[in-house]
Amino acid sequence: MKKIETMYDINIPKDYREFLLNYDETFYENEVTYKPLETSPWTSKEGTQVFEGFYGLSSENNLFYQIEGYLNRMRDCMIPIGESPGGNLICIGVTESFIGKVYFWNPENEREAKIIAEIEVASDDIKSYWENIHLVSETFRGFQCLSELLEMK
Repeated sequence: MKKIETMYDINIPKDYREFLLNYDETFYENEVTYKPLETSPWTSKEGTQVFEGFYGLSSENNLFYQIEGYLNRMRDCMIPIGESPGGNLICIGVTESFIGKVYFWNPENEREAKIIAEIEVASDDIKSYWENIHLVSETFRGFQCLSELLEMK
């Protein structure tokens, strides 16, 4: 984890660091849902979203591989830590005032995809970087499905 922090000039939040050390990669066979603070196009009528699992440190599809794969596609204040259906990601804040906050990232509405598709995006509009990002929880421990996930493990 220190190598990742140094390479990307980030700070992995303490509670997420402890989770990684204790559980590493964790994916679930049964459907696990959570209730995000902010809804997204993937939020059900009941106000929940589905979560598939967390990336680990030692697996083939590890945290380092995920960070590398999403460089320049998402804000540098967060890193991908898990998956939701449809190619969506669960991310955690790793810089500044974002540290420890958990986010849902939807690739279908990402800024870089709009640019590639030649959809006009204001280059100086910071809001365009957040149109596909939705707050799930203020803290990693507050991620509402976490206790359910640990019970299933």
